[in-house]
Amino acid sequence: MPREITERDRVVEAVKNLALTAELFEEQNGKLKYAGDLEVIVHGRAYANGKQVGPYVRLLTYDAGEEIMREGEWGGNTFYIAVEGEVDVYVREESGAQRKISQLTTGMVFGEMALLAGIERNATVSVPPGASATVLEIARPALRLLRKLPKFGHLLDETYRAHGFGRVLEDLTLVTDKSLSPNLVKHLRQSARYMIYGKHHVLCTEGAPLDRLILIKSGWVRRSRGIPFHPTSPEVVMGIGESKWKYSASLMARTEVLELPLAAFSSDPQLRDELASAFSNFSNADDALPPTVDSVPDLRALASAEREIATGIVDGANLLVMDMDLCVRCGNCSLACHKVHGQSRLLRRGIQIERPVSIGKARLQHALIPQVCMHCKDPECLTGCPTGSISRDLLGHVDIDPATCIGCFDCATQCPYDAIAMIPRDVADQKFSFVMKLTRALSLRTERPPEPPVSDDLVAIKCNLCEETPLNPYGTRRKAYSCEENCPTGALVRVNPIEYFAEIGSTQGVVFQDQTHAIGRNIHKSDPLAQGWHIGGLLVTFAATAAAVWGLAKYGLDGPLSGSWLTMRWLTGLGGLLGIAAVMTYPLRKQIYRRRAGALRYWMLAHYYFGAFAGVLLLLHAGKQAGGLLTTLLYIAFDLVIISGLVGIASYLVAPRIMTRIEGEPLLVEDLEGRREELSLEQETIRSKSEGWLRDEIEGSVYSRYMSRSFLWRQILKREELKALMAQAREDFKDRLTRLATDDERNLLISAVETAVTLRRIDALLLLHRSLRFWIPMHVVSTALMLALMVVHIVQVTFFKAI
Repeated sequence: MPREITERDRVVEAVKNLALTAELFEEQNGKLKYAGDLEVIVHGRAYANGKQVGPYVRLLTYDAGEEIMREGEWGGNTFYIAVEGEVDVYVREESGAQRKISQLTTGMVFGEMALLAGIERNATVSVPPGASATVLEIARPALRLLRKLPKFGHLLDETYRAHGFGRVLEDLTLVTDKSLSPNLVKHLRQSARYMIYGKHHVLCTEGAPLDRLILIKSGWVRRSRGIPFHPTSPEVVMGIGESKWKYSASLMARTEVLELPLAAFSSDPQLRDELASAFSNFSNADDALPPTVDSVPDLRALASAEREIATGIVDGANLLVMDMDLCVRCGNCSLACHKVHGQSRLLRRGIQIERPVSIGKARLQHALIPQVCMHCKDPECLTGCPTGSISRDLLGHVDIDPATCIGCFDCATQCPYDAIAMIPRDVADQKFSFVMKLTRALSLRTERPPEPPVSDDLVAIKCNLCEETPLNPYGTRRKAYSCEENCPTGALVRVNPIEYFAEIGSTQGVVFQDQTHAIGRNIHKSDPLAQGWHIGGLLVTFAATAAAVWGLAKYGLDGPLSGSWLTMRWLTGLGGLLGIAAVMTYPLRKQIYRRRAGALRYWMLAHYYFGAFAGVLLLLHAGKQAGGLLTTLLYIAFDLVIISGLVGIASYLVAPRIMTRIEGEPLLVEDLEGRREELSLEQETIRSKSEGWLRDEIEGSVYSRYMSRSFLWRQILKREELKALMAQAREDFKDRLTRLATDDERNLLISAVETAVTLRRIDALLLLHRSLRFWIPMHVVSTALMLALMVVHIVQVTFFKAI
């Protein structure tokens, strides 16, 4: 373990003697020019309210053999400068062995690539045997202050480019059969440029002279072409002769590239051949030319890939995706998050992606990327945090330390996905009584966690992947997330975006990807456990039915089985009772949020099939006669349970798919109801402003047509886009609009049409929302009645008949 040198004088001396940080001590008019920044960076600053900012540096001494940083770990929180002694740099070969590639001396920077590029550490740095080293560890928040120094940015940029270029050379060495010759390395160092470009930068233009070789180190590149092209030899690809670029390439995000001017190698054939051999393993971009627009297999997949890259969701290290065709808008995901963390960190709004389920398929998936932390590869939220309370751990997860968060809102405002919220520190988990739980269960409103109280002492919160909760105890191999575990239909899943969005891959020859992050199973594509429940549930139900029918045919309802007291009536009754007992475990599981109890979606499937199993056996148990009044009521209640359950299954299968096609963007019930009130008030305003024939036209023609039940059902059955409905409605009233006398009257009529059409769309969505829950009260009440009557029935047949 490193030893921290806590004497401030020694820390100040180290900072002053380093070229990168010496400017902090620059004087102006006899005073330190950066006195405030120096104080925060080296000493830290305490405020009257007890909150602390800084210090951002630590002086650490490492003994022989100790690792300062390790290759493959995420390290976007700190970088280092060597103060005393030397340190060795190693890279891991394919065999797993460590190979030393360089040695860093006093004043040299390392670890900055992981911090600036948002990547894992690309090398291991350790102290040589028999020596020790002292390094200055600089935390990420210091960057925004140090960048004020004129020399700091320049030196850091040079170091970054040098290390990036060095890493490219090492990658070349690892994938080639032999090491690069000293002559080639010399020419590369003299002529190659390691460049960092922003989004939309054009790398090359179709038809322009091919004057350089480009190696993409990291990032996203769009290639396109408009003319047919036949494959050419490697020499042409390398730009020999009069060759030209056969496609255009532009950047879709921040990208790092190595550019090699071909002119520097054209005079030496041997050097040119070695260069071609060294880079041939990286030439996948030119192995197949990009397709023209006419030859793209699926333009919808291409459009969705563009959106996925443009929004940045593909660069998430851990992405939450909601399949809106499966989402039943129950709100259980947000509630589960609230139960685990005391405040929900999941908002069911965000980026929408409409994509084909696979390239060339007609069926579309409507995916929502909710406003939940995706643990970005290069998180913007880390940039400005003054205390470093938001950071990335060694696994790549971004988290916030509430103890050091000062509630400055910086991370919340920097996050482009609104995934960070500010809440009072003293928010406590609310307790619910039995009556409140029953009321919520019978309510037709979607579940929504309570709003936090108002407070001046705020802390930032975000999704931390349920780390340090009972859902993920120490040593667990499979990560569990409260939102995913408690979704009854499997609509939510945490994924690797590169693998999940298959259209991003190079199968269409349009985009190429860099390193990815492995997450869990994509249950939207394949869920073997769910398939097992379906197959097993059907087999068990059919087998139980066949066995019961065979037994009834052979022994009858009341005939003893093989000389025992057991009859088919008892056997089917006991089997049905066990099935009902299994069915009733589902509502018990729904109350478990803070620990692992199996994914709720599998409990839902068990609920279905145990219900079917119990239903078949109990129907056979009754025989041809219902019995007395009590038994008749019991079976009526049982039938209501089955009917309401089947209605619920049907609504879960149908309503979400209709909603995703007509809602435009996912909206909560509260949003819809609020929008409906606004539109209703707007209608009243239009009525009050209109008079005479215009008022008769609006009320007699517009409202009577577009506020009718037939138009409401048209929204649901035809699933037309709102824009198309608006356009058609305006066309219907085109003649009337041209005959109106004034612009005000025309505007009023247009507003009346648009308001009525939009209001009916809101009504259709509200109707669909309620269809997902209207069956629940009947299901709960009939289930309670059935259980009560069943208890009475069991007591009656067990005790009173025995008497």
